[in-house]
Amino acid sequence: MKGGFVFGAIAGVVAGLLLAPKSGRETREQLFGEGGIGKQVDRVRGAIGAGKDSAADQNEALRRKIEETRARLRSQMDAEGNGTGGEDAYGGPAGTAPGEAS
Repeated sequence: MKGGFVFGAIAGVVAGLLLAPKSGRETREQLFGEGGIGKQVDRVRGAIGAGKDSAADQNEALRRKIEETRARLRSQMDAEGNGTGGEDAYGGPAGTAPGEAS
């Protein structure tokens, strides 16, 4: 998918330059001279790299938040007694009724 984006961006730049009303000499200078296609490709690659880095950072932050929330919910469930062990709200074994012995 990223290859298609880069190819499309390059094709768009080239088409825009070729269809512009300039002489062949000016167009060649614009395409291959300083700041031509090579520089545009570098800019696009830099933008893609920055996007990947940002996405990776956001992904890692989201994973941390999910793990923190999961741990918090587990500790709350254990503290409240969820029927899998520990004590219930009445101080007895989890999953039993008040006054019921297990």
